Amino acid sequence: MSNDGEMFPQTRWSQLARLKDGDETTKSEVLGTLYQLYRKPVLAYLARRGFGHEKAEDLVQDFFLHSMQHQLFEKAETARGRFRGLMLSALQHYAANAHRHDQAQQRRPAGGFISADEVLEEGGSAAVLGVDSHTPEDAFTQSWARMLLARVVDALDRECQTTGKQTHFSIFKRFMLLPILDGIAAPSQREMAEEFGLTEKEVANRLVTARRAYQRLLREEIAQYATDSAEVDAEIRDLFATLSRPA
Repeated sequence: MSNDGEMFPQTRWSQLARLKDGDETTKSEVLGTLYQLYRKPVLAYLARRGFGHEKAEDLVQDFFLHSMQHQLFEKAETARGRFRGLMLSALQHYAANAHRHDQAQQRRPAGGFISADEVLEEGGSAAVLGVDSHTPEDAFTQSWARMLLARVVDALDRECQTTGKQTHFSIFKRFMLLPILDGIAAPSQREMAEEFGLTEKEVANRLVTARRAYQRLLREEIAQYATDSAEVDAEIRDLFATLSRPA
């Protein structure tokens, strides 16, 4: 799993408050964190809009500079909805302007959409970055969902290692996660019992324990930016609805 700087969690409202009230050093630190966390979804969106790899990379950096200059993130408020939606809306306007500028300067260069090879060189799979999604918005949302899930799974893995429950995590990963992420059939509990040298009941008990820990960590992660429990529930529904869609 990636480290925190490579994940895609929703932005904490407390971080945005630091943008409004902090000095220039604090603002630079927070904006740097936002860039690290949101870079891949923004890149996925721009790639799906048809910008070539190098151009998309340049536009990612320029988008964040543009947002900083226009104090976009400082304007974010919980009452105005989810930060993810605010960023996507700003990105849509920015990409449209960038496209119009390119059209005015020259025709789009050959190559068009980012290639799968370039995505893999970027350090992620095509599924994670969303280049196979139907629209740029789908690419952005798919990347959000998968990177958020990766962050929670990483936290579960660390917790299981700390508590000596590595088998719990391995069973949960095989039975629950890989079928979601890779679209493969889940093994039976009998097959896992044979693989791990356990009884089927022991496999079932470990699966229940890991699932509860996963659900807790997922809610804790989303609660860091959601305004209330209803929004937590809504974000979880969005997360799994997104992951259930074909790429």
